[in-house]
Amino acid sequence: MLRDKLNFFATIYSAHKKIFAFVVIGSLICAGLGLLAPMLIRQLMDELLPHGMSAEMILSAGVLLALYAANYFLSRKIEVVGRGMGAKIEFTLREKLFRHLLRMGYSFYDNAQSGQLLSRLVNDIAEVGGLMFAIPHLLVTCLITLLGSVTLLFWLNWQLALVVTALLVLKTFSTIKLNGDMKQTFMRTRENTGDLSGQIAESLQGIRLVKTFNTEARELDKMRRAGEKLLAVQKKSFDTVGKLHGGIDFFSNVMNLAIIVLGGALISLGLMKISDLVAFLLYMMLCMRPVFQLMMLTEVYQRGMAGVERYRELMNLPESNELSAERVAELETAAAIEFSHVNFGYENSAPIFRDFNLSIAAGEHVGIVGMTGGGKTTLCELLLGMYDLDGGKISIDGRDIKTVKTDSLRREVGMIQQDTFLFSATVRDNIAYGREEATDEEIFNAAKLAEAHEFISELPNGYDTLVGERGVKLSGGQKQRLAIARMFLRDPKILILDEATSALDNETERQIQRAMQKLSENRTTITVAHRLATVRASNRILVLEHGNITEEGSHENLMARRGVYYKLSTAAA
Repeated sequence: MLRDKLNFFATIYSAHKKIFAFVVIGSLICAGLGLLAPMLIRQLMDELLPHGMSAEMILSAGVLLALYAANYFLSRKIEVVGRGMGAKIEFTLREKLFRHLLRMGYSFYDNAQSGQLLSRLVNDIAEVGGLMFAIPHLLVTCLITLLGSVTLLFWLNWQLALVVTALLVLKTFSTIKLNGDMKQTFMRTRENTGDLSGQIAESLQGIRLVKTFNTEARELDKMRRAGEKLLAVQKKSFDTVGKLHGGIDFFSNVMNLAIIVLGGALISLGLMKISDLVAFLLYMMLCMRPVFQLMMLTEVYQRGMAGVERYRELMNLPESNELSAERVAELETAAAIEFSHVNFGYENSAPIFRDFNLSIAAGEHVGIVGMTGGGKTTLCELLLGMYDLDGGKISIDGRDIKTVKTDSLRREVGMIQQDTFLFSATVRDNIAYGREEATDEEIFNAAKLAEAHEFISELPNGYDTLVGERGVKLSGGQKQRLAIARMFLRDPKILILDEATSALDNETERQIQRAMQKLSENRTTITVAHRLATVRASNRILVLEHGNITEEGSHENLMARRGVYYKLSTAAA
C-alpha cells in the first residue's frame, strides 16, 4: 500500500522535475533564513542594544530587514510556482481520468452514477491538486524549521528544551489518533457528496418529467435525504477538525505559559539571560509554526488522499477492449453481416442471446420487430461492438469485428436511436458532430436530405441557433431530423435505425421515410421498429422474442402465416 502511494507520487512529480526541485530548494532556503532571524535579534539585544543607537545597530537592523524581504519574495515565488504545479497536476489527472472514462465500455455506464463520476472528476481531483503543492513545500519547510529550531532550543537551554520536547511528543500522539479519524470521515464525506451530486443532476435532467407529474416535492425530499446524510457525515468531520484546530490553540497557550514560568524561574536563579529567553521564545514560535502547519497538512493530506484513492479506484478499472492490440484491421468494405453462435447477457442478468445466428446480405434491408425486451436494441449495440460477447462472433464481410479498429467500425456502421441526444451547441455543430471538418455545403445538403433545412432556416439564427441543453429548444421531431442529418453527413456503409421515426408525427414521418429510402439505397440497413409500417417495405422482416428469431419473411408472407407478426400488425391497426 505504502509502495503504491510512493510510486503514484513519484510518477506525478517526475513530469514536473524542475518545478518540484525549485519548490524543495526554495523551501530549504526560506526555512534557513527563518532560522537566522532570532539569532540576529539575540545578538542585537546582547551586544548592541545596551550601548544605545549606533551605526552598527542600524546596519544589523538593515540586514535583518533584508533577510525578511528576501524571505518574503522567495516565499511568494514558491507559492506562485508551486501552486501552478498543483494546478497543472490537477489538470493532467482530470484529463487522464476523463480520457479513461471515455474509453470505458457500455457495461460500465450501465451501473455508474453520473453524479459520482462528476464529483470524482471535479471535487476529488481539486483536493489532490492542493495536496501536490503542500507535500514538497510544507513538508520540507516544516521539517527543516522544526529540526533547526529544536536544535537551537537545546543549545540555548537544554532544561527548558526538554520540557518543550515532552509536550511536543504528547501532542504528536494525539494528532496521530485524529489523523486516522479524519481519513475515515473525509472518505465518507466524498462518497456522500457524490451521491448528492448524482441526485441533484438526475432531478434536473428530468425536470420536464418532474414538472409534468407535479413531483417537485418528491424530488426535493430525495435531495433533502441525500443532503441530510452528507450533513451527518460532515458534522463528524467538523468535530474531528475542531479537535485539531482547538487543540492547536490550547497547546500553543500551554507551551507559552510553561516557557514564561520556567524561563522566569531560570532567570531569577541566574541560569538564563533575558536575551536567551527572548531568543528561546522566538525559536519556540518558529518551532510551533511548522508543528501547526504539519497538523494542518494532516487535514489537507487526508482530504487529498481520499481524492487520490477514489481517483485510482476508477483508473484501476479495466477499459473496454475498444483499443485492444488485436484491433488492427480496417473495414475497406462493409456490407454483409454475420452473427455466428452468439451468446450474450448483461452483467448479473440472465442471458439474452444463446447460440444466436443471423446472416444479412450486402445491401439487404432487414426489419426487426417484437415485444419490448426481446433484444432488438441489444442486437444493434452488439454489431457496433458496444459490449463484449460471451461467446460466438460477429463478422462484417467475413472479418470478425473484434479485430477491426473501433474508429473504422463506428465510421462504417452508423446508428440513429430513438432517444436523440443533442449537445448544448449550435444546429451546425450538432449536425457536424463527428465530422467537424465538414463544409457548410455538406452540412446544408445533409439537412435537406433529412427534410430539416426548412425548419432550420426559420430558426432565429438559422444554422447558428443554439439548441439548448439536450436540444431543449427544439421539438422531438426536429431533434430527430437533426440526428438523421448527422447520419447523412457521416454516410456509413451499414445503417441501423433503432426506432428512428418513433418521435415523429405522421406528416413528418412520411417526409423522413422518403429521406430514409434515399439514405438506405446501396447500403445494408437494419430497421428496429414498433410501428410496423416502418419495416413493411423491408426485404426481410424478423420477429425477435427473448433473443430468438421466431418468424422471418416478407410482410406479405408473415401476414399470411397469421403468427406473432400478424397479431402485432392487427393490434397496431
